[in-house]
Amino acid sequence: MEPLHVFVLLLVTELSQALNTTVLQGVAGQSLRVSCTYDALRHWGRRKAWCRQLAEEGPCQRVVSTHGVWLLAFLRKQNGSTVITDDTLAGTVTITLRNLQAGDAGLYQCQSLRGREAEVLQKVVVEVLEDPLDDQDAGDLWVPEESESFEGAQVEHSTSRSQSGKTFSPPTSILLLLACVLLSKLLTASILWAVARGRQKLETPVASGLDCSQDAGHQLQILTGM
Repeated sequence: MEPLHVFVLLLVTELSQALNTTVLQGVAGQSLRVSCTYDALRHWGRRKAWCRQLAEEGPCQRVVSTHGVWLLAFLRKQNGSTVITDDTLAGTVTITLRNLQAGDAGLYQCQSLRGREAEVLQKVVVEVLEDPLDDQDAGDLWVPEESESFEGAQVEHSTSRSQSGKTFSPPTSILLLLACVLLSKLLTASILWAVARGRQKLETPVASGLDCSQDAGHQLQILTGM
């Protein structure tokens, strides 16, 4: 790493600490995930946005924002290679920058929207580093020799980047929505059962009364015949 680059990196880090700004680094061609935390109660019902600050004191150009319906904020919204999603119960908005390019480097903001006003949740400096694999020559790559035991097999040599496996965990907003749906169905079933039970109790005495009158008439006919 060149001394000038190290100096610039240290300078940016010091400035970011002074301005309460987070510095994140990503490799060109890969993805970078940004997480901005906030007070879930204070920002309840507000949409979130990700914008790029054009100048140090200039306006912040919006890149992408969460769903227009706040209850659906957990759904992913995408604009180009940028994806945003909001976990409103946990108080975390996540932005994913896919296929990073050198032009993606710059100063960004996580914002909480309230009408036309925008409150800054966090400032993020994105730095894009060159892919070290791009600087390798083809002659530096080790190619294994073909073995006699694999004469009939087709061997494909490729250079790939391994990604750690991630287990999918649904956002807490989805779990809350499912719980509300199940609770509403349970309440509806309980109400229908109570109504049916009440009707059954009302019809039972009437039916028994009719049976008693029929039995009395039958006994009267028997006495008359005698």
